[in-house]
Amino acid sequence: MYSFNNFCLCLVLPLMWTSVTANTPIRQCINNSYPQPLMVQIDNCDALPCDLWKGTEAKIDIQFVANRNTMKKLTAEVHLTSLGVTIPYDLETSLGNVCSNLLHGAYCPLDAGEDVTYQLLLPVTNNQPEVPTRLEVRLLDSDNGNSVVSCFLADTRVKKPSSGA
Repeated sequence: MYSFNNFCLCLVLPLMWTSVTANTPIRQCINNSYPQPLMVQIDNCDALPCDLWKGTEAKIDIQFVANRNTMKKLTAEVHLTSLGVTIPYDLETSLGNVCSNLLHGAYCPLDAGEDVTYQLLLPVTNNQPEVPTRLEVRLLDSDNGNSVVSCFLADTRVKKPSSGA
């Protein structure tokens, strides 16, 4: 029995380590009163800066906690800062609708304390400059004066996919 337990432990610990190290490091938003998400995963990025590839959609999973009962209209707001200039990134309504892009069978309305994951598919256009870019994502409670439910910053760099294989 002892060797079986050791065997199981040897299998489980690497899996736990993989899931712990798979998260993308994030920073607190400028307004540090905004709650941070529990976890963020940008594509397969586990160290900053994360590469965003032109002509693709960056997959960003954001695990957050609802902060009030009956939250039924949540939207995502994205800002990009490059070379000292911050611009809002206009998301299509379908992509910015948090409730319609929840994972793992979750759905709105959300109740206070509920832990859910939103998947944002962020289009990376071919005309975005290939420079370091700070990504800011805010999740807003539209029915509560657009109060911030969760916010994070991540360092990224826009890159052109290599054409040779």
